[in-house]
Amino acid sequence: MTDPIEKSTFKERGALVITALVIMLSLLVLGSLTTMIVVTEGNISRNHKMAKHVFYLADGGYPLAVRVIEDMTRGTSIPYPGFTIAENLKNEVMDYHQDNTSLNDRHLDSPRNAPDIKGTLWGQAVQIDIDRTHTAFVYGGSAEFASGGEGIGFGGGASKKLLFEITTEGSIQGSACANVVTVYRSVL
Repeated sequence: MTDPIEKSTFKERGALVITALVIMLSLLVLGSLTTMIVVTEGNISRNHKMAKHVFYLADGGYPLAVRVIEDMTRGTSIPYPGFTIAENLKNEVMDYHQDNTSLNDRHLDSPRNAPDIKGTLWGQAVQIDIDRTHTAFVYGGSAEFASGGEGIGFGGGASKKLLFEITTEGSIQGSACANVVTVYRSVL
């Protein structure tokens, strides 16, 4: 005859195996989810770092564009190592040949299809488009321009305000790309 305690123990042996399998499966799922979260956070961090880098790269083209505009409006010619400047950029900056798009492409170009300035900053590609958008005479404004209330100097009656739209595009490996559009005002 068999003991009743022995019978109940014999029936419960499979429950321990099933409980161990459920615990192991739970730990496996938890480990997989943790790994997936760590990998996703790493990708997010890498993409954020790349986005900041490409933004700063695009933003870095702005000072060069301003320098080129100022040099062209003053009639000076300074070399810009590492950068090539389109032949017709002076026509755009000085607003020559307004009706001839082959000489002044104004709003038809962009940093991607026909940049006015292209080169590299920090070993990465930068393209810049400069478009003259507005010209107006500046009257008075000595408070705004710090001189010229009597019609002489900057801001005087003979001064002109030129507005330029500068679009810079920076791109790095992995096809990350950023555009920065700014407006620059030059007073002659």
